[in-house]
Amino acid sequence: MATFVCLPGAWMGAWTWKFVVERLAAAGHDVHALPFRGVGERAAELSPDVDNDVLLADTIGYLENEGLRDVVLVGHSFGSLIAGLVTDRVPERIGHLVIIDGGIPTDGQSIFGRIPAEIVAKRKKLVKIVNGTEVLPFAPVGSLIIDDPELAAWTHRHLTPHPVACYTKPIRLFHPAGNGRPMTYIACTKPRYPVSAGMHEKVQTMPHIRFRPIEAGHNCILSAPDLVARELLEIPQ
Repeated sequence: MATFVCLPGAWMGAWTWKFVVERLAAAGHDVHALPFRGVGERAAELSPDVDNDVLLADTIGYLENEGLRDVVLVGHSFGSLIAGLVTDRVPERIGHLVIIDGGIPTDGQSIFGRIPAEIVAKRKKLVKIVNGTEVLPFAPVGSLIIDDPELAAWTHRHLTPHPVACYTKPIRLFHPAGNGRPMTYIACTKPRYPVSAGMHEKVQTMPHIRFRPIEAGHNCILSAPDLVARELLEIPQ
């Protein structure tokens, strides 16, 4: 039995993992899906101090409080950043790091410093204030890259704003990405997500990362849970 700890993307919560969790649990594994403070199920906790360092500390605290070790830590999209930071700080608790269509963290770089400049410019124009906190509003339903209109609408109804600080604050890494732990990158290729432009090619030049393309859109954990679960179940143990 493997232990999976799953982290969500921006604007999302633990609920996004519902369909993948069902499949992993049915295969006999222990699965934990976590929301981030201020987002998703924890949206009421939004405050100006929420940033990547807070989400990092919260996630490490959960692993420690639950006594979890040798976990398969899975980060989808934005969640991959926090997963990478957790692995940087507590590698002894991580058995395998999985990034689903996210970025490879780089010391001193913010998300806005990594993704295409034209996308950053558009997003900065959307910033608003909620509970005294600068946030990025969630995108229109048509931008979710989910073909099923009912699933896309259901997903959109559950989205919540995301703290801008998570995008603008440079991260701190003390070790190379992955910190020596086994890594898998699941790349969504049908269609490719503009924010991830170039990352698929970059990963394929990194021999320590197991690269696994799937024919699904960026929000594959919702739109293609069978494909995602299959990839996670095939992670080398």
